[in-house]
Amino acid sequence: MDLSPRHFSRLFRSEVGITPATWVEEARVNAARRLLEQGHEAPKQVAAQCGFADADTLRRAFMRHVGVTPAEYRKRFASPALPAG
Repeated sequence: MDLSPRHFSRLFRSEVGITPATWVEEARVNAARRLLEQGHEAPKQVAAQCGFADADTLRRAFMRHVGVTPAEYRKRFASPALPAG
């Protein structure tokens, strides 16, 4: 099947309800959420691991999809550190 990018985007949106770009951004934000909950990586590292160009792009996408900054999200939802020993 040979689809143009535009036709693929239309078909994707009709089936999934969002554009492919939005779907990819949501997947990246969800991956960032997991990293922020589980780890202590710097925002720049989280952004790179999740496919964002930089920490600012991550922050803007996070605000769009989650409604808070990555730092605020980490404060609310990060797993507490386990005691050593």
